[in-house]
Amino acid sequence: MRTSNRQSKMCKREPGLASVLKAAKIQAITACEEAFQYDRWNCSLIFNKKAKRSIFNKVFRETAFVHALIAGSIAHAVAKGCASGELYKCSCIGSFRNVSSQWKSDGCGDDFRYGKKVTRNFLEVKYAGTDQIAEILKQDVSVGIDSIGEQMREVCKCHGFSGSCTTKTCWKRLGPFNSAMGLLKKHYHHAIKKKIVNYTTKRAITPKVRRRMEVGRNTLVYLQKTPNLCVSTAGRVCKDRPNCATLCCGRGYIVSKRSVSSRCRCKMVDCCFVQCDTCVEEVDHFTCK
Repeated sequence: MRTSNRQSKMCKREPGLASVLKAAKIQAITACEEAFQYDRWNCSLIFNKKAKRSIFNKVFRETAFVHALIAGSIAHAVAKGCASGELYKCSCIGSFRNVSSQWKSDGCGDDFRYGKKVTRNFLEVKYAGTDQIAEILKQDVSVGIDSIGEQMREVCKCHGFSGSCTTKTCWKRLGPFNSAMGLLKKHYHHAIKKKIVNYTTKRAITPKVRRRMEVGRNTLVYLQKTPNLCVSTAGRVCKDRPNCATLCCGRGYIVSKRSVSSRCRCKMVDCCFVQCDTCVEEVDHFTCK
């Protein structure tokens, strides 16, 4: 995904945005690779290295997921950047109000509304056109952003003498990005395949066509069936024997022994220190043929 002129201008206009976007990219890659570590698709942007088949050549299930993942990660990183002060165009202004005879102040929270706005502008959702593929990608981007928004929670902290709660500071906070990956992966597995009506990317959507394309608001949409991923799983590490049966596509797997070190027999020493031994255990290591 190359940066457009418009995206470059956004980064120049807002100091700190480039570093926030870099952090969003890293957290998206890390969370995705961890979540799909033992799946046939391991979050690679290439289906087949020999054929160099990119997931962006068409709108596969994986393509839809990556668009949602990128959108969610940007929205999350920007919202966090507002609260931490990395971004200057979004502010954190608290207000006070009386709640049940207690003063409740709004603390400095994650500005998800601004994160959502920046994400849509940066991914140029508004400027993608009115063709059918653009509508599908808009839907996938929205699913990613909404998955992050569902993690928003109110966090409060009490202030007062002797443990009383005369003043309560509250703010909205997003959970860790990994906490949203479970929901995003669920959307990946429940994605719906749609057909292009009167296929041409240049043709505008009529009301009749729009009704035929409509799906649930929180549903990922893709157009083409994923190619056979079994050709890319040779040499992959699988979790256990049941996982190998799926990941290795019936080719079998190699079992080897590996030594794993861990802390064990921990005990308290001299009141306030924890002392542990180092234990070495032989474990099975599975690799697809």
